[in-house]
Amino acid sequence: MSTNRWLAAAVAACLVGVAACSVATPTATLDRSPLSATTVPRPSQTAATTISPEPSPSDTLNTGRIGLGTEITAERLDLEFSDTVQEFVSDGVSLLLTSRMADDVGPDGVPDLWRFTPGQKSPELLWRNPERNHTIVKVVGDVGEIGFVDMPVTGERAWNLWFLPRHADEPILLDQHPGDEDVPSAVPSFVVQEGTIVWTAFDRGPAGPVSQLLIAQAPSWEPRVVRELLSKDAEFWFPSLLGPELVYVEAHYSADRTSDERRLFLASLMALDQEPRRLDSSGRATMPLVTQSGILWKEADPGFSMFNWGKMYRYDRETGSVSTLDTSPQEYVNYPSAGGRFVAWEGENFTRFGVYDLVRDEARMIERHPQDGDVWILRPHIHGDLIVWLHINPSISGSMGEIRYAALPHAAADRPGAP
Repeated sequence: MSTNRWLAAAVAACLVGVAACSVATPTATLDRSPLSATTVPRPSQTAATTISPEPSPSDTLNTGRIGLGTEITAERLDLEFSDTVQEFVSDGVSLLLTSRMADDVGPDGVPDLWRFTPGQKSPELLWRNPERNHTIVKVVGDVGEIGFVDMPVTGERAWNLWFLPRHADEPILLDQHPGDEDVPSAVPSFVVQEGTIVWTAFDRGPAGPVSQLLIAQAPSWEPRVVRELLSKDAEFWFPSLLGPELVYVEAHYSADRTSDERRLFLASLMALDQEPRRLDSSGRATMPLVTQSGILWKEADPGFSMFNWGKMYRYDRETGSVSTLDTSPQEYVNYPSAGGRFVAWEGENFTRFGVYDLVRDEARMIERHPQDGDVWILRPHIHGDLIVWLHINPSISGSMGEIRYAALPHAAADRPGAP
């Protein structure tokens, strides 16, 4: 695939959510995986399995850097490997990647789970999927504990949710789609925190398909249903964890499913049998994040899907008040993620790249490129102090995009006497 074709594909993919605004939420039969709107196209060629480190030229790595961007050191993955990657996230200490690097991958699959730890020469294979024409469509991790979803590329209603404990050789199968035609096929949304994974899923139920909120914890990792609703009435989405605090979304639908109300709830892992507390009042809250400085979420404009661009809000634990969060230079953002100090998101203006500093309580810029240019920043993700993003630059010959990463200043860095 040429660079121009890759840019065209990226534009189309990233605008999917903006265009789909005729109803408030997608219908129950659609695959609403958040990753579907921002997936990196698969390369047509199969790369070699031997990877030689290729440091980035300083001129391309530093182009457009301003503000916080001048204080951090960005690196990039070897381009030969990057061009085989579909999903990538930070787990706080490493990059978790899905790849079709191996020679025996099926014609349409991206089946394998890899890890790259800054300082290593090359990524390491964590799990070789025995289903060579499956694709890992979502991955989430926390300092070596990893959840991921794989599914066939042949179109049947099927997905598997796996969990790989730290230092384990093989993952645990936690959940899978029952295959029923009337059960929504959307893949789980989930969060991993040391010793715990919480996820949402659809399943068959005695009175019809159900939406579930589930949890599994060390050492048994036995799945347990926390809450369950008939999926024709409501669905669970987007769990987030920090310590004992669990937040998640309930999307309640009108009878004809042309509108919905998205309710954000706070529960405690120490008391999951108790009624959760609702935090929002707008009915549009989605994609929440639990942070030390408050509970954040995104709200799309009225009438738009929960997967559309929106604005960020923060709930103050002490006062119970809700305020807007500054996302400048972006007006609208999507798919937020939070680390120890910073919050990242994808902005609707792909030429601008910034984060929110929870210590300074302000938005900070990392990169700025010409508005009429073709350098784009896509899919930033942060966990802990490690951030990763996709840098698109057509001047890099033969590349489908660089996967870049950097360590951000830690939470104590601005305190007096801090290093």
